[in-house]
Amino acid sequence: MTDKKKKQVPSPPLASKSWEEQAAYFEKYDLDDLESADQLEPLTKADQSFVKSVTKAASDKIAARKTRGQLNLALSTDQLNRFTQYANKKHIPPSTLAKAWILERLDNEAKEA
Repeated sequence: MTDKKKKQVPSPPLASKSWEEQAAYFEKYDLDDLESADQLEPLTKADQSFVKSVTKAASDKIAARKTRGQLNLALSTDQLNRFTQYANKKHIPPSTLAKAWILERLDNEAKEA
């Protein structure tokens, strides 16, 4: 049985290097390359805590999305284009504008009732 050959991989760039330099390095070398060159270090307790908190936040957002309902609207091409152009003028996504308009109308209906 032969040992794996260690690939010659330079150390990753320091955090003080530019984003472009870091991106170029990680485009060239993947995790398998770094592992075979013994360039990987175990996560610190702070890193592990951060990963856990991000994982929890992501899980919470996913769970919240699963409990929401969805409404699909059929509009003519002309109507959709007009609506999208209006939303673009306001610099917001059309879905956000539609939701805001619907919620505003529901609030007004509740006040009048």
